[in-house]
Amino acid sequence: MIYRASHLQKNKTWNADVCIIGTGAGGSSVASELSRRGEKVIMVEAGEFILPKQMNQREQDMFPKLFFEGGARRTRDKSIRVIHGKGVGGSTLHNINLCKKPPRELIDHWELKNFGYDQFLPSVDQVWDDLKVSEIEPHQRNTANELFKKGIDHLGLSGGPLHHNRVGCYQSGFCELGCSFNAKMNALRVYVPQVIDNGGIILSETRAQKLHLSGRKISHLTCDVFNAKNQKVSTQLIRAKRFISAAGAIESPLLLQRSGVPDPHGQVGKNLRLHPGVVALGVFEKTVNCWQGIPQSYECDEFLKFSKDPTVNRVWLITSSAHPIGASSIVPGFGKTHQSMMAQYPHIVPITPMIHDFTSGNVSSTFGGSVDINYSLIQSDRQQLSLGLKEASKILLAAGATKVIIPTRNPITLNSFREIERADLSVLNWDLDMVAVHPMGSLSMGENEQSSAITTSLRYHHLDNLFISDASVYPTSLGIPPQISTYAVGKYLSTKI
Repeated sequence: MIYRASHLQKNKTWNADVCIIGTGAGGSSVASELSRRGEKVIMVEAGEFILPKQMNQREQDMFPKLFFEGGARRTRDKSIRVIHGKGVGGSTLHNINLCKKPPRELIDHWELKNFGYDQFLPSVDQVWDDLKVSEIEPHQRNTANELFKKGIDHLGLSGGPLHHNRVGCYQSGFCELGCSFNAKMNALRVYVPQVIDNGGIILSETRAQKLHLSGRKISHLTCDVFNAKNQKVSTQLIRAKRFISAAGAIESPLLLQRSGVPDPHGQVGKNLRLHPGVVALGVFEKTVNCWQGIPQSYECDEFLKFSKDPTVNRVWLITSSAHPIGASSIVPGFGKTHQSMMAQYPHIVPITPMIHDFTSGNVSSTFGGSVDINYSLIQSDRQQLSLGLKEASKILLAAGATKVIIPTRNPITLNSFREIERADLSVLNWDLDMVAVHPMGSLSMGENEQSSAITTSLRYHHLDNLFISDASVYPTSLGIPPQISTYAVGKYLSTKI
């Protein structure tokens, strides 16, 4: 059963075999496996239980429901916006359904004796099948992605169609606001029903506040229930044999820190990676309406390599899109200048370079209780973003764009390949809007407790019954969308408990 705040008006104590904090990719997949084998599972979710028919395709309504801080959460220096989802289904409610398997080369670089590619791949393949992943067909590409492919082909770059987990897609283009057509094969559609059918319980609108310790174990979790008006209505206490934090790379370390878990080597919240991106805007004579249709269906991986050398190219290029409200917050300028930029939006193809980042940040709470994401790009990462902007600009001109706009505070307009080569596209804080939609790595796994937070079996080093099942477990950035890998983390964990 799924409980809303309206069902949880009184304080209550619950008992379970397993308590899972978070209902996204990692939480839902491990919950489905554990409940299937007869374990009593209780899941806790800070966000609401939102049915597809309630996803009304309105940014002003859905952003507060689907994103922490309404999608406005930023790094300490305010230079990068960090998107992190909530709701029953977690970030799988709003993601764009991009499916990529983790690269063998990357996992080999981790050099973990007890966590290798061949050990992890069965979990990845199982998720691939469960979510009915398929290649996005040519007839499903919107105009923006067709133009992106045209530019890639013209320049002879490496690229290809992406894979997705959609069945019954109407190609409405509102993926980031939740799918009102229920076409996403996500946590809410695939794994959550399995958990409920197997007798599992989900407490939505319920914020995990503190894990309580008894020796080397967690004895219970206390949670506060908040209604739609953000008013606290009750406290829920959950006793369980095992606890799994699957709240994501921002919220999981914050929970552990609030709980005062033993952390002798300061690894909780450390090693955060953001997979940040920027954008180049190609202006075309024809009408594009990039927000219509499947947002991202083609990729350019010419410049994406998985090396330990930070000077090696590590940029992934894809199209991006935003509905008018979101776009207006990114497009620079004020008054008539901003109006002029927005008037061109129907003719714009945005390309986003995202980097396999080497920057390592930290997550913690301030004294006032707000989230502190301390992450400042190292120079080699800035250089990779600059490379991405130049290559994206070339692709856009090759596709037939009349000009390319880099939306810095004082926008840079590029009209030729020569101008691109000569342009200074340095990525500076507060000059160019940067967005991170794939935070990961803040509770990284490893074999040495002095340099990692959890074991390769995903158990917290210093406690016997606390496990992690989300994107925080990765020792490095993945350099690709982490959706499939994170679902697979949950499947993998179910074999270790």
